[in-house]
Amino acid sequence: MIELTQRLIKLVLANTIASFSICCTVCAGFGCFSTTAANAALASWFGISIGMAGMLVELIMLAIATYKGEGIGWTSIINATYGSLMIDVFLAILPESPFMLAGLVLLPIAWAIMGSVGLGENGGNTLMNAILKHTNLNITVVRGVQEFILLLIGFIGARNMVTIFTVVLVFGLGPLLEVVYKWLGFDPTTVEHKYLIKLGGK
Repeated sequence: MIELTQRLIKLVLANTIASFSICCTVCAGFGCFSTTAANAALASWFGISIGMAGMLVELIMLAIATYKGEGIGWTSIINATYGSLMIDVFLAILPESPFMLAGLVLLPIAWAIMGSVGLGENGGNTLMNAILKHTNLNITVVRGVQEFILLLIGFIGARNMVTIFTVVLVFGLGPLLEVVYKWLGFDPTTVEHKYLIKLGGK
């Protein structure tokens, strides 16, 4: 019980850092991640907040990844709920400054911490891991495709959120993850997770 509590505390802290990092990128004023643009599109279509839209996107990704053999753990739940809520909070309080772009470096570190806890991953990373395990593709390619699909959704529904910086991140997030993960010695496909929900999958 003590070990689980320590893991959950670590997850909450990592999710806080991840949400802060995502919002820092938005507040830098250059653009945002394609996921954020897609969330903004859904928020506009359904009349909800960006955080709530992020929760929907997380659930969709988790459903697909679970079908492919991954599972839903505490990380998935905390990220989809608390993490999405904190995005709304940070967007409301953080100042606009180009220096906020430094948050971009913190995001892969936060994701690595979340994944290393062994209680599942967030939606995007769970889906990425499922694809990595079923193909010979690398993180750069898989993440690039995921981000490109989200970019299209964002471009359709929230064109004002999509900038050249957003397009650069489509192709740059994967390499950034690979560099930071290698630096941290973290391989997301080798972690043995304890899931709350897991189907047989393919």
